[in-house]
Amino acid sequence: MASCTVRKVLVDTGSSVNLIMLKTIENMGFSEKDLQKKTIPLVGFSGETPNSLGEIVIPTYAGGINNQVRYLVIDGPSTYNVIPRRPWLHIMKAVPSTYHQCVKFPIPWGVEKIRGDHEEARGCYKRALKCTTSPPT
Repeated sequence: MASCTVRKVLVDTGSSVNLIMLKTIENMGFSEKDLQKKTIPLVGFSGETPNSLGEIVIPTYAGGINNQVRYLVIDGPSTYNVIPRRPWLHIMKAVPSTYHQCVKFPIPWGVEKIRGDHEEARGCYKRALKCTTSPPT
């Protein structure tokens, strides 16, 4: 993405917006000044509704294909840096498989497959559980 390698990406088929964390765009060399102001309330897994800080279009390279992708920027704790969702999957004509932890999509010279890292995914899942569980009262 924008000449940077980004790890900890969660491909989510259930939502209609692509998300990127504020800390991620800052690490890529962008700032809040680069955002188009757009405040949209987003509903999270546990019912919380954080507002987006704005949106940004970032060139996103995956498996030989480069697309300009629009992301909503959110600030807050997250196990993942980027969460591409249905809009990115549609642009890429991609087919995700949660069972196989991969995404396949057509490229001019065949079919590209991006595989997930099982150990990294397990670690992200464990960190996400720690963030959402509260101590007993």
